[in-house]
Amino acid sequence: MTQLTRRTFFEAFAGAAALHAIMASGALASPPADLNRWAQDVADLNRALAAGKIPLLGWQEQITALNTGVSLDALRRYLDFDRLTAAMTFPTNLAETKDPKFPQAVNIAGIERPWFLRFFGMRKGGAIIPHVHNNMVSSHLVMQGAFRTRTFDRVADLPAENAVLLKPTLDQTLSAGGMITMSDDRTNGHWLIAEADRSFTFDVGLVNLSKTRTYAMQANKYNMIFVDPTGKADGRGLVAAPVISFEGAVAKFAAQ
Repeated sequence: MTQLTRRTFFEAFAGAAALHAIMASGALASPPADLNRWAQDVADLNRALAAGKIPLLGWQEQITALNTGVSLDALRRYLDFDRLTAAMTFPTNLAETKDPKFPQAVNIAGIERPWFLRFFGMRKGGAIIPHVHNNMVSSHLVMQGAFRTRTFDRVADLPAENAVLLKPTLDQTLSAGGMITMSDDRTNGHWLIAEADRSFTFDVGLVNLSKTRTYAMQANKYNMIFVDPTGKADGRGLVAAPVISFEGAVAKFAAQ
């Protein structure tokens, strides 16, 4: 794992505040207006969550309804998907990213937490390496290709073992139009492996949310904790997943 690859990976998760500032400036392109209502609903939903006006599960349910309720073809055009992803070459098994933007007509003022819109693209065999999050939410809509998708509820932190106790909740292939979400309250962990070349997700997320849960295991500055969920489940169906370094996670789950 080169330092460049490590830096590129983490920069993909570090752009939320910068993207928020760019979007707030109004320095955006002018895509077609037919999905402006959808975009405004997404922004309003994020604003409500950031202000603590809706619960985490409410955000997960509503973002799922919004993002699965629009045409993928129309969404691709609206978010300029083809242009933004055309130059991706996928030299490694880690994701490449690009950040689409909402048009100036969409009111994003007053969203009190950093938030992001992001395309993640991978070659076949590429991975979003397994991890859990502290105090954030995200949604992941498959835009193209297919992913073996595994999600986990985070049952407890095990600091004495440097591990996180996980309950597997999903293990299936999601193709275009499939979607997962995560929060502190439900499916806090996920792991995706691309099953086709040029597989992409469209992600919406908010970070640094007011703490609805206090964790014994501290996340890195990107709100992430890398884990190894491949151990044998106990009699309750739970897996004690050791916390591992980024380099260790890449070596095991995204090696060339």
